[in-house]
Amino acid sequence: MMNDMGRLSASILLMLSLLAAGRPSGAAAANDDVGSAIRLPSDTQAAPAPARPWKCCNAALCTKSNPPICRCTDEVEQCAASCKSCEPSTSDPSLFVCNDQYIGDPGPICRPWQCCDSAPCTKSIPPMCRCTDEVERCAATCKSCVPAASDPSLRVCKDIYVGYPGPRCSADGNNNGGCN
Repeated sequence: MMNDMGRLSASILLMLSLLAAGRPSGAAAANDDVGSAIRLPSDTQAAPAPARPWKCCNAALCTKSNPPICRCTDEVEQCAASCKSCEPSTSDPSLFVCNDQYIGDPGPICRPWQCCDSAPCTKSIPPMCRCTDEVERCAATCKSCVPAASDPSLRVCKDIYVGYPGPRCSADGNNNGGCN
């Protein structure tokens, strides 16, 4: 039987021979220091995150995890092309809901304005609303931006939005040019 010193020496010799067998010889060995380094998970490139299965979402249901796992429950006339599970709405068969889940931020709101101080709405649930704010420029999401009747230099978004009108532009209700 070998004594402890002999076993240690044999183990060291075995490790050195295995290391030498796996390394290239000559000039390649000198340039291989990076290739044989231990790699950490942060050293590798992560795959790009998949795109959201919807362009925008008004009614996102998300978990409280980090990152959140979200599903958009908006009822739309046609699901986005990136939606894999587009199903008819249970409340209105002429509309559809994307049942895909997305890991991460659910994305932007679909309203045709960012904020609105004067939004007449129907009493239906969900309400149908318009924003009558007169602003310098309509939001990029507004499809029908027309000159205001009181001042043609200002604009009004004539889009009708199904859902709650969203945040006010100012705390006092006076948008002073608005954030639309």
